[in-house]
Amino acid sequence: MPVVGLKELHLQPCSLGLLFTCMGAGSVFGAVFVLPWARQRLSSNASTVLANLLVAVVYLLMAFVRQPSIFMIVAALAGIGWTLGASELWVAGQRAIPGWARGRLSAIVIMVSQGAISLGGVVWGFFSQAAGVNIMLVIAGITLALSLRLAARLSINFTTSLSFDPPPISCVMNPVVYNPQPRDGPVAITFEFEVDRLHSREFLRLMREVRLIHLRNGAFGWRLDEDLTRFNTYRIELMVPSWKGYLLQRQRLTKAEQEIIKKVWRLHVGEQIPLEHYYLCVNRELEAQHMAEEHAASTPTIPLDLDAQEVPRTS
Repeated sequence: MPVVGLKELHLQPCSLGLLFTCMGAGSVFGAVFVLPWARQRLSSNASTVLANLLVAVVYLLMAFVRQPSIFMIVAALAGIGWTLGASELWVAGQRAIPGWARGRLSAIVIMVSQGAISLGGVVWGFFSQAAGVNIMLVIAGITLALSLRLAARLSINFTTSLSFDPPPISCVMNPVVYNPQPRDGPVAITFEFEVDRLHSREFLRLMREVRLIHLRNGAFGWRLDEDLTRFNTYRIELMVPSWKGYLLQRQRLTKAEQEIIKKVWRLHVGEQIPLEHYYLCVNRELEAQHMAEEHAASTPTIPLDLDAQEVPRTS
C-alpha cells in the first residue's frame, strides 16, 4: 500500500498519512460493525474466505486505481479485509489450543506469522523490482482468489466443536508404596489389556489415537507390546519426564480424549480392570553408586611416606 502510494500515486507526506488513516478507519469499522454481523450469519471459514476474497479484490484495485480519492476507499477496504481475516484465524487458533499450552503455542503462532511476513516482504520486493509493482499485484490477486478453492479442504470450522474441558478423573490409580518427589523421573507407566481377537483391528486403530493423546499431553516415549506368553494381551508403556509430568498428564486429559480411552477400556475382556503400574528410573542412583565405588578404589589406603625416597639434586 505505501509503495503504490509513493511510487505510483506520488502522494505527499500528508496524503500518505491520510492513506494509513483510511486503512486504520477501515479496520475499526470492520471490527465494530462487519465482524459481529459476519459471526452471527456466517461460519468462521466462510468469513475467512470472504475476507481473503476482499483482499484479492483490493490487490486488483491497487494495480489499476490511480485517483487518490478512490485509492483512499481501497485502503479502507483493505483494512476491513485484513481485520476480518486475521481475527477469525486468530480466534480459530485460540480455540484449537488447550489452556495449559496457550502461552507457548500463541508465541509460536506469532513467531511463524511474523517470520512469514518478513520472508514474504523479501520475496515481494525482489519480484516487484524485477517485474513491476502492478504486474505483481495482479498476480497476487489472481493467485489468492484461486487458492480459496482449498478452503473447503482446509476448513477451520472444526475448531468450534473442540472441547478442552477436563473430565472427572475416573480411571483407577494404583496405590503407590511411597510418593515420589515432583522432579523424580523419568517415570514409566504401563497398562495391560486383554482384547478379543475379533476386535484386535479396532483396538489397534484406537491405539493410534491413544498414542497421540499421551504424546500430546507430555509423554516423550510411547510403545505398544504384545505378550508372547498369553494370547491377545497387550501392554502400553509411556514415558514421562518426571512424576509431576505424570500428574499433569492426568490433568490435561480432555473429555474427548477420555471418551477415546473409554472405548479402549470397553474392549478389555480380562477378569480384572486394567490398572496403572508406575516405574521410577533409578539409573542415576546406580551411576552415582558406581562413581562412588570408582572414587573409593582410586583413593590410596596406605599413607604416602615422603621421607622414604630422596629426590636427587642436580648440580
